[in-house]
Amino acid sequence: MYPFRLLNRKDQRGFTFLDALLQLMILVCFAHFFLIFFIWYSHKDDGMFNTDELQWELFSFQLQKELTYTSKFTPRTSYHIQYSSSRGDLGVKHTSGELRREDGYQPLLFGVSTVRFEYNNYLLNTTVKFINGKERSREFIVPNTKE
Repeated sequence: MYPFRLLNRKDQRGFTFLDALLQLMILVCFAHFFLIFFIWYSHKDDGMFNTDELQWELFSFQLQKELTYTSKFTPRTSYHIQYSSSRGDLGVKHTSGELRREDGYQPLLFGVSTVRFEYNNYLLNTTVKFINGKERSREFIVPNTKE
């Protein structure tokens, strides 16, 4: 009976060539998923998860909302603007690395290296350069103003 087992190899268990190819294909697919994940993770700081980008968008939204209800707008300098609304006289200026309210301690945007406000024909162009070197620019509409 023992010699019969050597000739009949159906009892032996092992990998076939097709099993090895299938496992290799599965391994390559997982390797691609890991590669895609690490590429996404390395680029996520430049996108929407970046706190600087979120702060910039919140500042832009708040400034546009306040400028929408402005009755009087006055550009003071290239880094200081002043406007009046139903909330009273408000202003934004650049001091010591951040944009703040003119009369108060409310910071609006952190990590600012330079800011430039340019007003022309009911449009306020705001350019902010951050300490990390990134630069953001946005144009705001200033309706209903008396210059």
